[in-house]
Amino acid sequence: MNVIPSFTLYADGKTNVAPQFVHIETIPLRSKKNDWIIRPHRHPELFQMLLLTRGRAEMRLEGDDFQLDAPALTAIAPNAVHGYAFQTDVEGFVLSVSDAYLRELLGATGDQEATDILAASCVLSLADLKDAVDEMRAACQRIAVESQGRRVGRQARLGADLMLVFGLLAELGPDGHGGKVGESSADTVLFDRFRMLVENRYRDQLSIRDYASELATSERTLRRTVKARSGQTPLEILRQRIILEAQRDLLYSAMSVSEIAYGLGFQDQAYFSRFFAAATGQSPSRFRENHKSGWSGTVAD
Repeated sequence: MNVIPSFTLYADGKTNVAPQFVHIETIPLRSKKNDWIIRPHRHPELFQMLLLTRGRAEMRLEGDDFQLDAPALTAIAPNAVHGYAFQTDVEGFVLSVSDAYLRELLGATGDQEATDILAASCVLSLADLKDAVDEMRAACQRIAVESQGRRVGRQARLGADLMLVFGLLAELGPDGHGGKVGESSADTVLFDRFRMLVENRYRDQLSIRDYASELATSERTLRRTVKARSGQTPLEILRQRIILEAQRDLLYSAMSVSEIAYGLGFQDQAYFSRFFAAATGQSPSRFRENHKSGWSGTVAD
């Protein structure tokens, strides 16, 4: 049975991520030895950013394809399935950071918009944003130096540059991820805890009442908070997460529809198929047929 590969760093296997894990490398360092192709995979505990400063690449992010023309930036949230095919003349950096560490750093600033950007992946063109590109490149270069050194104050300097990079990402990223003016800190905490609980338990077929109980709150409070923070109901967020994982399995694994349904907590394949079709407009089999072969993993020079 094929499953979507999970790595700490691509092709290095899955190991425990250190509490303050930070890794940076140039794009060619890992891509060249893999024939410039990074096959679809995911990083369960890492947030990853790729800064393309020269050349072109093709990217697959979840089920969508993108062409990257330098300068460009990709931000990959934990567990997002992604892959690249690079030209051989590319330059840039790949920065991988423990999601928990980033949240700790950004949370300490009280900047909710910067923290919220970690919840979603995005692809950004940096054309006509020379100053931002130069700032990010310089910060990545400093992170590379500090990552190899042992100077006193190293961790503080790394943290400062990480906050610079992700502050810029929050500024440049798509609208709609930031918190709302006047939003209480208690609501923010509850919403973040709900999202984390969904990530950990979406396969368990819990009801929203179960989620509220796990979070030691009422269903009414949970619904009000989630709606205010996201514009969606808790059930909509939960269903979207289940559908996203089903789509990943259909696109990137050889599991049968019944195996995928069972892995997502459905005891009845027919019910899973109806659930999937109601959300996507296609049966699981038709979705796989229409999308699986869509990414060639090649890029023209």
